[in-house]
Amino acid sequence: MSDQFRPAARRPVDASMTLLNEMMRRPLDPGYAAEADARERAGRPRTSGTRTPMLLLTAVVIGFLVAVAALSLRVPTTAAAEAKQRLIAQIESRQADGDRQAATIAALRAQIQQAQQQALVRGHESQLAEQLTAIARGVGAVPLTGPGVLLTIDDARPDQAAADGDVDPRTQTEENAGRVTSGDLQIIVNGLWKSGAEAVSINGQRLTAQSAIRFAGEAILVNFRPLTRPYVITAIGDPDTMPTTFSRGSGGHYLSSLQETFGIQATVKTEQSLQVSASPALQLRVAKPVPTRSTASTPPTTPTSEDAS
Repeated sequence: MSDQFRPAARRPVDASMTLLNEMMRRPLDPGYAAEADARERAGRPRTSGTRTPMLLLTAVVIGFLVAVAALSLRVPTTAAAEAKQRLIAQIESRQADGDRQAATIAALRAQIQQAQQQALVRGHESQLAEQLTAIARGVGAVPLTGPGVLLTIDDARPDQAAADGDVDPRTQTEENAGRVTSGDLQIIVNGLWKSGAEAVSINGQRLTAQSAIRFAGEAILVNFRPLTRPYVITAIGDPDTMPTTFSRGSGGHYLSSLQETFGIQATVKTEQSLQVSASPALQLRVAKPVPTRSTASTPPTTPTSEDAS
């Protein structure tokens, strides 16, 4: 048989794995192997006797460092932490007590208003009773029920990036621009007033001429009470005209800019039956007795208060 028909030598399957094969067959570096052989020829052990003790000592040191790191990461129960927990418990307790007292005040105020109405009706002062009712509604001293708009506003979702808007509705760019601020609620509420709202509340807090929407740390306060997300604005008014007027006004444009620029979430819907509670911050400061018709020489005067101004 000629050489040209002789089959070629078969190539090993692992021919391309020379480096791996070398590492598997001789894992020890040749220099270390030569040193071990020299120690063996000299009558000494191939390895030093300190290998096992050093390994044990290293393991102990590493374990000690891991334990120290774990202990340092634990939150220590210090005097400051205990004082903080006591303060939180005290705040929650006083808030609950304040809610109970507010409910008691509301019940007593309803009884007083009922007694006033009955006294005026018995005294045949129906016109004065109507004036008193109108004033109480105007200043937010009584709860109101009627149709209107329910507007819910919330911070931007964490996974929602703010779009590039042509106009920045805020005067300053904040570090967390996706949060609803007290200034945002102020502008939106003013837009609802301009759109014909007769009564407005935020998360159940009635807004009056004495109300303030402000920031306190990380919280938004209304009537000195902190609000939680989402912020639900209830506005009683004409459900047919108020939504359109609001969307075309400054408040609606501002809300649209917040949505487009910062990703603020907002929903607006009309309702046929909404309720806003009476303001807990109103107080009667000045009152005058109303003379009866038999002894009055002048027309009766209307009871006044600082809240009616």
